[in-house]
Amino acid sequence: MSFEEKTTEVSQDLKCQGCGAILAYQPGTSYLKCAYCGTENQIKESELTNQVISPVDYEEFTAAMQDIHDARFTVAAEVVHCQNCGANSTLDPHVTADLCAFCASPLVIDHQEKRIVRPHGVIPFFIEENKAFPLFKKWAGGLWFAPNDFKRIFSAQNNRLKGVYIPFWSYDAEASSSYEGQRGEYYYVTRTRRTADGKTETYEEQQTRWYYASGRVFNRFKDVVVSASTSLPNNFASKIGPWNMEYLKPFNDQYLSGFIAETFSIDHVAGAHAAKKIMDDEIADTVRSDIGGDTQRIDDIDSVYKDIRLKYILLPVWLSAYRYKGKSYQIMVNAFNGKVYGQRPYSFWKIALLILFVIILVVLLSQMG
Repeated sequence: MSFEEKTTEVSQDLKCQGCGAILAYQPGTSYLKCAYCGTENQIKESELTNQVISPVDYEEFTAAMQDIHDARFTVAAEVVHCQNCGANSTLDPHVTADLCAFCASPLVIDHQEKRIVRPHGVIPFFIEENKAFPLFKKWAGGLWFAPNDFKRIFSAQNNRLKGVYIPFWSYDAEASSSYEGQRGEYYYVTRTRRTADGKTETYEEQQTRWYYASGRVFNRFKDVVVSASTSLPNNFASKIGPWNMEYLKPFNDQYLSGFIAETFSIDHVAGAHAAKKIMDDEIADTVRSDIGGDTQRIDDIDSVYKDIRLKYILLPVWLSAYRYKGKSYQIMVNAFNGKVYGQRPYSFWKIALLILFVIILVVLLSQMG
């Protein structure tokens, strides 16, 4: 089957069998649903749906990325570029006007196809928008020091949640690490000291004996997930996770129907550096455990990584981007586990009044005493 024939087949899969309208994936189900006549079209799963998605060799993937037009690793899609924040996203073909999901700026939509890297897997949306929005509002209701007018804007965000698939890289690897360091063992020495009232008392002072330590440890890493997006805050991936990779399905563009899918802006090479930092931290914990004792010092770790493999995956988020006094803010709900993370402004006057109240309270209590 040619690529063009496959494209035609997929587009037919996205059409309602009842009225011909474009269907949208229904979160938490295995079907697409028509918003007009209610018809449900079952998603055509591949025979690999219930099998483990095998990661690809890092070097093989790097070589494949030298030719972005290679149909084995890419798909054709309509990509929209935001002139304000730089996000690149795919939109449904029938969308003619929209706001950027990441910064709320108007998008200039020019429907032109380009080839993009085909994801290996996707965790479909599980939480529906009408269930995500109460989580969103609950988080907003707890913003004690947010400006009042900001809260009013925020309470009107009912139609501003957008379902977005965020790109991530997932890495597997094995690491053999030799290390040198020191093992610390506590002991106690009895000391004497004079108290404030002039009396003498004894106490136990903790001290440490240090012993040279060296050795080798082995770590096996699976699904070290790092963000491939520059459109969201650097720490959002750790704040909104973790993700359950057991629910990862082989990529099927039917799961994307009705949603926005961002394309990666951090490539797999830069992603590997971020993943290595996570792995290095875990290796250090393994070294400390191997050294033993009461405390440890690590002088040097030399790690050799092998069998590095990766997956390019899309993970679901309900996202709200809004502008307040000329600045963009983002709040997101993990569309799988419901975890909320967001950015917010602070009210200078509310904080100042709290500080003033505390000062007055301290003064009053001191006078009563």
